Amino acid sequence: MTTEEKSHVASAVTVAAVLFVLLRLLAVAHYDWHVAFALLHTLDLEDAPGLFLGTFMADSRISSALLVLMVPLTIFYAAGTRSRTAPLAVAVPVAFLVAHVLTYHRWWVPVAAVLLTAGLVVVRRRPASVFLLRRFGWVVGAVALVVAAVVATPWVPRERIETGTTFEGYVMETAPGFLKVLGAQEREFRILRAEDVRSRVELADH
Repeated sequence: MTTEEKSHVASAVTVAAVLFVLLRLLAVAHYDWHVAFALLHTLDLEDAPGLFLGTFMADSRISSALLVLMVPLTIFYAAGTRSRTAPLAVAVPVAFLVAHVLTYHRWWVPVAAVLLTAGLVVVRRRPASVFLLRRFGWVVGAVALVVAAVVATPWVPRERIETGTTFEGYVMETAPGFLKVLGAQEREFRILRAEDVRSRVELADH
């Protein structure tokens, strides 16, 4: 790969990353401009890994579908490229798959992943599969952007928060003296004084 090609790839990755964050903000805010703008100010650069991974882990239904798709695609890509990093590339999604199944007991997920992997092996020499192998990075990027645009669940756990009343929400930022909270249902953005919060209980996603 030439220096110019590397520069184009780096630019494309940067644009995709910015678009991913913007789509996540809009999706979480239910495409309300003012709420998205408020959420923007809760983000820091160090939040990027959590935002990215939290996107794929926040909604178990989306996680199931993505694992069924991405595990076979990753295995297909690793087998086709035969690079030294291939085992690591496969190990990560497989570890996610194991954790997902143990948590949600959705045994159909690995079964579907195995069937799709077998299907890719059968058609691996077809023109479509060759195109997929060469454009793997673009396929993954496109899937990530689609997920960012449709997953409305934030990248932090849902909590039951008690003040004068009890409501469910997502604590988007905690700072000395206050909390910034996004309502779970109405998507109202609130700033609460820490002293007014009597209890916080994390709620598991089912």
